[in-house]
Amino acid sequence: MSYSPFQSTETGNWTDLPLHCVLYEWLTKNMNLPNDYGTIIAYIGLFLITWYTIIWAVRLVMAVIWPLFIIASAIVVFRILQFYDPEEITTIMMKSFSIIADTLVMVLAKLLEFAFDIFD
Repeated sequence: MSYSPFQSTETGNWTDLPLHCVLYEWLTKNMNLPNDYGTIIAYIGLFLITWYTIIWAVRLVMAVIWPLFIIASAIVVFRILQFYDPEEITTIMMKSFSIIADTLVMVLAKLLEFAFDIFD
């Protein structure tokens, strides 16, 4: 049995429908959709203009901030090299790597626990 995304289905269980049909049903029941194509095209145009404006602004900010981040990182590295002994630097690095590794393992464990809960 094939389903058309443009046909309304009976109210009830949507778990047997394909994803695009479920999304269409959810949109038609929960969103106020316009009934003419001009309004839909205007909404899509506004969405695209907003999206490209946000992307442009983020790229502009990143173009300004990224060099400052590189300079600040270099200053921090040079200060660390200037004021610490090599043994202290290796101790700091090993401690930092162990904290990062413990955090990543904890996040991975939580994600796997969540995934196993979904599939059980």
